[in-house]
Amino acid sequence: MFLRKLVVIFVPLLLAGLLCVAFPLILQLQLGFWTNVLMGGLLGVSLGLLLSLSGLSKRREPFAGLLWVPLVVLAAIVGMQGFEVMSAQGPMVLVESAFIGYMLVAVIRTKK
Repeated sequence: MFLRKLVVIFVPLLLAGLLCVAFPLILQLQLGFWTNVLMGGLLGVSLGLLLSLSGLSKRREPFAGLLWVPLVVLAAIVGMQGFEVMSAQGPMVLVESAFIGYMLVAVIRTKK
C-alpha cells in the first residue's frame, strides 16, 4: 500500500521532470513548426501515460476506441498548418499536438 502511494506521488513528478529536461533540448534543435508539434506530442503522450503509470486508472471505456476520429481530424489540421507555416500559431499547434498525443495513447491503451 505504501509503495503504491509512493508510485502515485513520484511518477507524475518524474514525467514532469523529464518534460522539463526534454523541452529545452527540443527548442535547441530549431525545427521551426515541428518544434511545437514535437513538444505538444510529447506533452500529450506523457499526459496519456500519467494515469496508467501511476496506477490510478484501471478502468476501460467502451467508446474510447472512437477517439481515432478526432485524432485523425486534428492530425489533418496540424498537417495543413504545416504546409502553411505562416498561418500556424505556435501555442495553438502545441495544444493541438498535445490532444493528438493524449488521444493516441488513450486509443492504444483501450484497444481490445
